[in-house]
Amino acid sequence: MQRGGRARARFPADRYVTAAARFPVYRQVGRRPSQVYVDEAMRPAAAGVPERRLFDNVFWRTSAEIGDQIEDRAGGLMLLTEAMACHPIQLSEPRLLEVATAFGHADAVLREDRKILDALLAEGAVVEASPRRSKAAQSRLPDAMFAEDHPLVVTIRPRGLDEDQSASPATCGTDAAPDNHLPAPR
Repeated sequence: MQRGGRARARFPADRYVTAAARFPVYRQVGRRPSQVYVDEAMRPAAAGVPERRLFDNVFWRTSAEIGDQIEDRAGGLMLLTEAMACHPIQLSEPRLLEVATAFGHADAVLREDRKILDALLAEGAVVEASPRRSKAAQSRLPDAMFAEDHPLVVTIRPRGLDEDQSASPATCGTDAAPDNHLPAPR
């Protein structure tokens, strides 16, 4: 990420693997309002004021290509492509925030992602690797906002999704309505 024109340093990952086969990954392309709010006592709640509403991440289902590297980091997984672009990814199927588990959602996703990564390693779809050093900064998370009924996962590459995520993406279709363009995010 960039702050003040300089790339933010990345600390070494806990583990590096390289894709030896193609497999699905989920790359964040925006956010949508969730069904979870934060109440006055700072606890998750099923209702509340709009200013205290949490967001679900919206993902593009794509693939890790042979030769791409996955870095297992404290905050999540990063995909380093052959073109040396760096993107936060998720291996587990995205799911909605729930009131009961809202504050532990990210930890649960990371635990599930690590189990999937271990399974991919066991079946040979990824292999342990030495780290590749990218001079590119991590792509910034997309700031696109979608309607609350927008699908959680899209299967068509979002329009305007740059490798460095420099512009707000707008999807050009989803698995729900692949022939219709969606309105630009708010």
